[in-house]
Amino acid sequence: MNQRKDILERVKHIMKEQPELKVNCSKLARQLNCDRRTVSRYVEIAKKGEKPPQRTYQKQTDGFEHIIEEKVKTTAPAIAIYHYLAKEHGYTGSYSTIKRYIHNMNIEKQNNAVIRFETNPGIQAQVDWKESLKFKTKDGETIKFNVFLLILGFSRTKFLMVTETRDLQQVELCLACAFKYLGGVPHEILFDNMRSIIDKARTQYSEPVFNENFKVFAEDCGFVPKACVAYRPETKGKVEVTAKLMNRLKVYSGDVTCFDDIKRIANDLNYEINSSVCQATGRKPFDLLELEKPFLIKTNLDILTGYFVDTVKRKVSAESMISYEGRKYSVPPQYIGKKIDISDTGSGFDISFNNHFVRHWEKSDKMMNFNHSDYIEIARRSSLKRLDDDEIKQIAERNLEIYDKL
Repeated sequence: MNQRKDILERVKHIMKEQPELKVNCSKLARQLNCDRRTVSRYVEIAKKGEKPPQRTYQKQTDGFEHIIEEKVKTTAPAIAIYHYLAKEHGYTGSYSTIKRYIHNMNIEKQNNAVIRFETNPGIQAQVDWKESLKFKTKDGETIKFNVFLLILGFSRTKFLMVTETRDLQQVELCLACAFKYLGGVPHEILFDNMRSIIDKARTQYSEPVFNENFKVFAEDCGFVPKACVAYRPETKGKVEVTAKLMNRLKVYSGDVTCFDDIKRIANDLNYEINSSVCQATGRKPFDLLELEKPFLIKTNLDILTGYFVDTVKRKVSAESMISYEGRKYSVPPQYIGKKIDISDTGSGFDISFNNHFVRHWEKSDKMMNFNHSDYIEIARRSSLKRLDDDEIKQIAERNLEIYDKL
C-alpha cells in the first residue's frame, strides 16, 4: 500500500488544532488531490493512533537466498551464481540484484564478531598449503612449487617447507620434518580438506574420512588428525594468517636460479617470522616454543624412515643440466625438458628416468659439473654443430678445463 504521509500529517494537524470539529474529508481530498476515501482512512488511523500500513515488496531474490548463500561458500563469483540461478532454477531477475545481495551478505558477515579460540601448549597445530606458486628464474624459466605450512596453536611457531608435489608421501614427509624442527608432536593436527589425506571431506552434517594409510602414519607419530568444515577457513584462522606471509616470497621471483634457491629463501623466511614478535601474542614464537616443547609428544622419528623414499624430481634445463642442493650437474641431452628422479645416497645421488638408471653423481663443491661425454653431446647440439668432431672435442676439452678451475 502506498503511504501518503502528507495526508496523515494534515489530518493530525486539523484534529489537534480543531478537536471539536469533524474533518471534512471531501474538502481535504480536493486540496490534496486524492480520493475522499483515502482521507477517511487516514482519519481513522489518526484517531486510533496507529502507524500507517507498510507496503510490502516482493524481492527478486525471494526463494533463492539459501541457494545463493551456499554457492557463495564455494567462492564462486557473483556472475557465475547469477547464470547458475537463471539456468538451473528459473531466476528471472537481473545480475545487479544478485551482485547487490551478495555484497550486502558479505558486509553482514564482516560485521559479525569473530571469536578467537586459543589452545593450551602442545595441544593443537594447524596445517595448510600455499599452492601452485610460480617463480621466474634469472634465465626466464618458470619454476612451479608449493609451500607446506604448519603452525603451533599456542606459541604460533611456524614451519614452512617448499615442495614440488602435494601427494600423501609429501604430506607425511613435511610433517616428519616439522616435528623434528619443533622438537615434538602436537596431540592433534587440524587439516584443510586435503584430497591427498582425506577420502571424504568433513561438512556441517558429516565427519571426514581420512585415508587409511595416513591414519596409520598419524598413529605411529602419536597425533590425532582432524579436519575443518569445508568452505570455512575461519576454523583454521591461525594458518590462514600465516598463508598471507607467503606473499613475502613473491618479491624474490626473478632473482632465483634453481629450485634449491627457493628452498633456501623459504628457510630464511621461516627463521625470520619465528624470531619476530607475533601480533596475536606480543611474543616471539621461538620464545613461546620453549614453554610449549615440554607439552609436545616425544616421538622417536626414526621409526618413520620407512615411510619415505628420498627421491625428488628435477626438470632438465635447456643446458642439459639439473640443479641439486645449489649445484648444477649435467645429464645426457636427450633428457632436456624432461623431469628426472634424483635419489640421494648420502655422499652422492643417482639419476633415473621412468625407473631407468641414467647416472650417478658424487656431490661436488663446484657450481657447474659436467660429464665429459655429456658436454660433447651438448656442444654437438649447440651452435658448434657446424664444426667437425675433432674441433668440437678440442673446444669441449678447453672449456672443461676452465670449469674445473672455477
